[in-house]
Amino acid sequence: MAVVRLRPADLRSALESDGTSLQFQVQVHVPSATLAGVEALVRWPHPVLGMVSFQEMAQLVIQGGLHERFDEWVIRAAAAQAAAWRREGVPLPLIAVNVWEPTLRSPQLLAWVDGVEGLELELPRGVASDPAHVPMIGSLRARGARVAADSVPEIEVDTLKLRYPVRREDVEAGRARGLRVVAEGVEDERQQAEVLAAGCEVVQGYVFGPEVSASEVSALARQRP
Repeated sequence: MAVVRLRPADLRSALESDGTSLQFQVQVHVPSATLAGVEALVRWPHPVLGMVSFQEMAQLVIQGGLHERFDEWVIRAAAAQAAAWRREGVPLPLIAVNVWEPTLRSPQLLAWVDGVEGLELELPRGVASDPAHVPMIGSLRARGARVAADSVPEIEVDTLKLRYPVRREDVEAGRARGLRVVAEGVEDERQQAEVLAAGCEVVQGYVFGPEVSASEVSALARQRP
């Protein structure tokens, strides 16, 4: 039996033919039990191989130089879904998407985010400390996009996204800067208790279950007080 090997062209084709879709991991403000936002995650159900892991997709993006094409699809899909939620009256503050570092060098990025309400771009690890990206980050925020970083940067951003385990000093530094602080990768109630004890009230991770569909987000947003 021949081994099916994925190529960058296969991913490009999937992006251009609705072969990929979004699912969402919820962010919850634990003290109020309210939905604080969602992070959009790309899913690619291949007709032969089944669900392709993000790690495999990332390899294809790098091999094929598809950074901008991939991010354009994600941002446009997230924007369309956010608009659909607004039409439905779904009370969702923001939708976060991850972007590749090469995309931050593309002027097209500004056009993709222009006019999109409630969009937050999560920067790759360490990028917020790179002065080369300061002009683009400033321009994104000027267009109304929110920006999230994984450490407290010198530049202006909106959200500090900390991966579990979370240090109290990082949370306090973020809050002192007026940043929205989110703990991600929280797997269970014990870890959630640790995060809350560190002063972080917005939590994301499998403590709330796996990723969900857009319709499930709608139901969750309406159920929570």
